[in-house]
Amino acid sequence: MGNPTVMGRRDAGARRPSALTSLSARSFRKIVICGGGNAGHALAVACSQTPGVEIGWLVATEERADTLRRNSRRSGLRSTGVVTRRAERLGVISSDAERLLPGADLVLIAVPAYAHAFVLHSIKPYLDDSVSVGCLPTRGGFDFEAVNLLELSNQRRLTLFGLQTLPWSTRITVPGAEVAFGAVKSVVLLAASPASRAPELARGLTALLGTRIEATSSFLSLTLGNPGQFIHPGLMYGHFRAWRGEDYSESFVPRFYADATEEMGEIVQSLSREARAVAIEMERRSEGLVEVAAVSAAHDWLIASYSHVTADTTSVARCFRTGPIQARLAPMKESTPGRYVPDFDYRYLSEDVPYGLVVTRSIAELIGVATPTIDAVIQWAEPVLGRSYLVDGSVDGADSRGLPLPQNYGVARARDLIEWYSQLAVGRPLAQLAVSAHG
Repeated sequence: MGNPTVMGRRDAGARRPSALTSLSARSFRKIVICGGGNAGHALAVACSQTPGVEIGWLVATEERADTLRRNSRRSGLRSTGVVTRRAERLGVISSDAERLLPGADLVLIAVPAYAHAFVLHSIKPYLDDSVSVGCLPTRGGFDFEAVNLLELSNQRRLTLFGLQTLPWSTRITVPGAEVAFGAVKSVVLLAASPASRAPELARGLTALLGTRIEATSSFLSLTLGNPGQFIHPGLMYGHFRAWRGEDYSESFVPRFYADATEEMGEIVQSLSREARAVAIEMERRSEGLVEVAAVSAAHDWLIASYSHVTADTTSVARCFRTGPIQARLAPMKESTPGRYVPDFDYRYLSEDVPYGLVVTRSIAELIGVATPTIDAVIQWAEPVLGRSYLVDGSVDGADSRGLPLPQNYGVARARDLIEWYSQLAVGRPLAQLAVSAHG
């Protein structure tokens, strides 16, 4: 849900997430964080609370690394907000994967979805077979992309995992020096390949990150249950589908969550219901072999994640209006001095449509489930993004061809998709289906 400022009351009986603490459990020896943005900063603080862990921080450019090193040396990286800690054990910060990756037993990828392929390609030569490589948060199709780019097969059996969302909402205050934690989720889901590793990883990451991580059975749960694809495009569509080019003064820019109407809440809920219908049909078709029970409706997810900081959970819109994110404005850009127009290139559309709704829509197409609300939001987003994803009711637009959709990796039928996830769960990804969407 973005980068909130915590507001609203705490219900006395609500379950509260644990705070970051110094940990006695030393599940990991060497951790490498990939990504120098909001999530990377938060992970640097969180991982630094565990004694005896070596932490490396891999960022995209040496210029970025130099900025983070310089600011970190000056005052140390610390966090503010609901988590106040220092990154006492932060080690080497570099753009050189060869310097950081060898010997790592945990690699955390925390970059925007469009950069997943770049990071996977960069780190591949330096990964040990015993390493666990995870994506935080995982977006639609990450499993296809990772299996292909890391060349996973029966011969290479590293552990692949992902988290449904970040455990916290965060925002950099000063690069390399300060990051704000705005809210902590009560629980975050994890999927792994092989699935048998998920419970152990969930326990280790719960200790490492200070938030309860729970194992789920399938990467498909993360793809279909990704809440960002419902919340962000749904609210952007609700706020701006009637927009015709007018600009806004600063005082009239809508608050992204606090100004959500009941109709907007229903749009978000409808998007999630359609994804859940896809999940239910996948489960039925696979006769339980592919379990997707963790794909929940948006309202249920908001209650599970944020009820401890939400005053009224009786509807999706009321969760937004009384939850932890009140000051957050809709993404805007300045058109003329003091005047603003919607920023449709912000990640709420540019990431959550192609790497969220379009991937979900591609799976719905394979198994024959109608998704009218998802279609409507994608079709509205196409012209404002300058992209083409749907053509004649199929995910065959020019801009769909480079996305991590199952169809771009040799999956042409529902039974192929079921077989893919069945084999991924036991750690034997189907190499014959891994036809690169990027090459």
